[in-house]
Amino acid sequence: MQPAVRRLQETYGDQVAFQMIDAESETGSGWFTRLGLPGHPSYVIFDPDGQEVFRTFGVVADDVLEAPLRALLE
Repeated sequence: MQPAVRRLQETYGDQVAFQMIDAESETGSGWFTRLGLPGHPSYVIFDPDGQEVFRTFGVVADDVLEAPLRALLE
């Protein structure tokens, strides 16, 4: 799913901060635990105040990830 996220980052990277976290790394596994993520690929979108506005797991279409980004930027 990295290609989909990279496309979104190219489009929205000047307006949205993107973080890719590897669940296999020591730091990444801690984040996955804290966020209650089941594994790869997991996606979580936060608003500017740090409130979670979207979460999904598994392979998803680009537009499923893009819709909540667009909604935040409106």
